[in-house]
Amino acid sequence: MSNQNPDKEKENASMLSALDDFLNHKETSPKLSNQQLDALEYYLDSHAAQNAMHMEVLDGFLCALITSPVPVSPEEYLPRIFGGKMPEFKSQQESDMVMGALAQHWEHIDSVLKRGDEYYPFLYADPDGKCGANEWAYGFILGMDMRRDSWKEMVEASKQEGPLTPILTLYSEYIPEVSGCQPIPAEEREELVTKMISNLPLIYAHFEEEREKNRNSSPLH
Repeated sequence: MSNQNPDKEKENASMLSALDDFLNHKETSPKLSNQQLDALEYYLDSHAAQNAMHMEVLDGFLCALITSPVPVSPEEYLPRIFGGKMPEFKSQQESDMVMGALAQHWEHIDSVLKRGDEYYPFLYADPDGKCGANEWAYGFILGMDMRRDSWKEMVEASKQEGPLTPILTLYSEYIPEVSGCQPIPAEEREELVTKMISNLPLIYAHFEEEREKNRNSSPLH
């Protein structure tokens, strides 16, 4: 029988737990700096005429691809970001800036979700500082659509109340002419956005085993 003080044993156990957590958790990849974000946002906005995604749609799109049960190759999804085909960059420097920022943003989102942490998405705010999140949800749906069949079970489960419910609800408001969805009250919207954020790590974890099994190539390296 150990003669060690119970409080000391508890302290040692806590230290070992903290050490294990440190050794087994991947460091979060750095998020884009304000300068990188501004440059990427400017580039995408300057190609809006070619139907390039803006940052909020892009962020939702990448989150769907990262959490997807079936990986999507860069060759498939990169053209979608720029409106259907890869752009002709003016210089190697511009290419490195845009592609490097996309890669870093992907890695940051993936590393946050891999840790089981909440990722706070890129959302545009209205003049009152409120985030609609409809275009983020639209981007997420675009990402899901690239592997539509693999999402069917979760979509069905979320028609009542499930991990995708907030995203589907916000997307429905985005296309009222199709969905018939009425405008969402401010208080309900805030709750939906909060749930959308908290559900994202759950979606990532739910598909983790299937995603790893289906992974054929590394994204954006």
